[in-house]
Amino acid sequence: MSPSIEDVRGRHGGGRVVERAPVYGWARRAVYGGGGTTGRVARGLGAPLGWVWGAAAQRRLSAPGSGARLSAAAISVGNVTLGGGGKTSLVEWIVREGAPPGATVAVLSRGYGRHAEIPLALAPGQTPARIAEAGDEPALLARAGAWVGVSADRFLAARAVEELGARPHLYVLDDGLQHRAVPRALDLVAFTRADLFAPARCVPAGPLRQRASWVPPRAVWVVAGTDPRGVEWPAGSIGRAYSGWWRELPGTSADWQAGGPVTLASWLARGDEPFDPEVPVVVIAGVARPETAAELTRAAGLEVAALAAFPDHHLYSAREIARLRASHPGAAFVMTEKDAVKCEAGWFGDVPAGVLKRLLVPRDPDLLRREIADAIAWRE
Repeated sequence: MSPSIEDVRGRHGGGRVVERAPVYGWARRAVYGGGGTTGRVARGLGAPLGWVWGAAAQRRLSAPGSGARLSAAAISVGNVTLGGGGKTSLVEWIVREGAPPGATVAVLSRGYGRHAEIPLALAPGQTPARIAEAGDEPALLARAGAWVGVSADRFLAARAVEELGARPHLYVLDDGLQHRAVPRALDLVAFTRADLFAPARCVPAGPLRQRASWVPPRAVWVVAGTDPRGVEWPAGSIGRAYSGWWRELPGTSADWQAGGPVTLASWLARGDEPFDPEVPVVVIAGVARPETAAELTRAAGLEVAALAAFPDHHLYSAREIARLRASHPGAAFVMTEKDAVKCEAGWFGDVPAGVLKRLLVPRDPDLLRREIADAIAWRE
């Protein structure tokens, strides 16, 4: 499909959005309240389907579990909306800082975008032979220092990790909020500020994956970009629909901390060579919220010429990168870590290519550490 090009000066501060999958891009914007008049009409027409989706989700979330348990304590990290929300960044924080000192953490992931069905395990620091076999997020989490098990069946993912030699003290169910087959002591629910302005309707009339009335048995919220408490959120928004959470459940806001961009070759080699191109950059973003990658680029002091937006979890190829280079002569390129793990430095030749680094920093980390430690103690 031919890409669509949209001028975004004034809305995103300069540059163009080049949608490499235009229908996907429009649908992404529409469910979050964008898409103009056509988006409003689509959300209205999708309301009956949203009701059906919500009813089906409610039945699934209320169904009794299998009774099986993992060999160690489990917590989940997920969100109530489609895509994004800071889940993976929150999991990375748990791996690096949130778990008790000395605790072995294993992440169990479905592995969205992978081209394999056989359960797979990665040791800390291990790079999969082919990203398509593991998925981009599992590869990133292993790079961050976690044991990672990958399978649609989280019990099989845990078995794969244990067969590799791990003896976890804590299992983290990545994107596990709606997958209730695995008992857990705690659900960490991630939101972003942008989520809270979106319509509080189920897919396809909005981005919710279940009705706002459902509350996990033990939940803690984490909102990146703002403190939602005491804010008068617009009527019909997710911020308003979840106002009871902000008042009654424990939680914390969080900030995005940008690290200086590094060259792609250095990042792949786990180095830190600064990326400082003398020309505007094209941002490559195959993530749920591509516009956030452009914002991060500008925050790093780089001039954005264009945003090449791909579907979430997109697997790149040398031919695809060659087409991008040909369509943007004279530009440098920059991408998120989630994109970088699926690229090779050689694909860019002598064209400068860099990687944006971003960490999620909770404003009340001690609250999260206490909740995680309590979850481990509850299991033991």
